[in-house]
Amino acid sequence: MQKSSITKLSEVRANSEFARSLGCAIRERRRARGLTQTQLGDPFTKGFVSEVERGRSLPSLRALTFIAARLEVPLSELLGEVKGGLSRMYTPPDENQHPPTQAGGG
Repeated sequence: MQKSSITKLSEVRANSEFARSLGCAIRERRRARGLTQTQLGDPFTKGFVSEVERGRSLPSLRALTFIAARLEVPLSELLGEVKGGLSRMYTPPDENQHPPTQAGGG
């Protein structure tokens, strides 16, 4: 039996390759802008930023959006740098499990 797309999300967790890659991308951009962890994270703690940069914690979407804004980079660009480490969430076999929807809703 094939795994569902949902089970593939196990790759997106703290201490995963994805988390480390995301943290590294955030750290590189922070340093390039000359920001300290405290400056980047405020109102979050320096410890939170450190945990994210080391891949030990995955920020919520809200926190990640805040960090991207503070780094003056679109969130899509930041995630685009690291998404290569993820398998595709939806594969052709997954698509066959759902009937196509018709325009117009009829």
